[in-house]
Amino acid sequence: ANVPAWNRGATARTLRRLTLASVLLPLTKAFTRKTDISGLENLASLRGPVIFAANHQSYLDAPVIMGSLPACWRYRIAPAMWREYFDAMFHPERHSPRERWANGVLYRLLALLFNAFPIPQTETGTLESVRYMGELVEEGWSILIFPEGERTLTGAMGHFYPGVGMVASRLGIPVVPIRLSGVDRVWHRNSKWPRFPFGRKTGSVEVRFGAPIYPGTGAYSAIAAQVEEAVRRL
Repeated sequence: ANVPAWNRGATARTLRRLTLASVLLPLTKAFTRKTDISGLENLASLRGPVIFAANHQSYLDAPVIMGSLPACWRYRIAPAMWREYFDAMFHPERHSPRERWANGVLYRLLALLFNAFPIPQTETGTLESVRYMGELVEEGWSILIFPEGERTLTGAMGHFYPGVGMVASRLGIPVVPIRLSGVDRVWHRNSKWPRFPFGRKTGSVEVRFGAPIYPGTGAYSAIAAQVEEAVRRL
């Protein structure tokens, strides 16, 4: 199948929670030693599920966000990962056996350890992903999506793809905007590994949660622009 279902079973959920709590989130906090979190009061009136929509800075974005949330939200999130990154997994005929193996192992690890699932940047496969997100929402999972589609090079935000508007409109649940700052200084797009925080500024990260947006049924591009503007204002 193009989207995972096995990672929502009881065994996978238990293993994920233990691994996140004991290894992955503490390791993330070691690299982001000074994390300034604000806006959590915006979640107080929400019961979930919601769509968390954040600007994209680093491979560490998802664990940084998860580590910033209260436990009642932290372990009920499914982050979207761009399907095109796993071309060797979905189109093995284009790749060598070694590439297929490495890509497949990474894909399954992310699906297991973070409950991540693939979403395409192009139209092909979009409806399948939306149906999968619908299943997640029905089971009480919130969706974490990065509507820019790629990590920043300069720290500046890019424009949001209309896909976030389509997802929000079809799922009919609130969108919580998130603004990340400084995560790219910890693990930049051009770096193979994250930087350990030796300097004063290195490791200083901000996570700001905004008020929920109720997008309605407008044009997908208009909803995406609304979400983008909310993130930029944070």
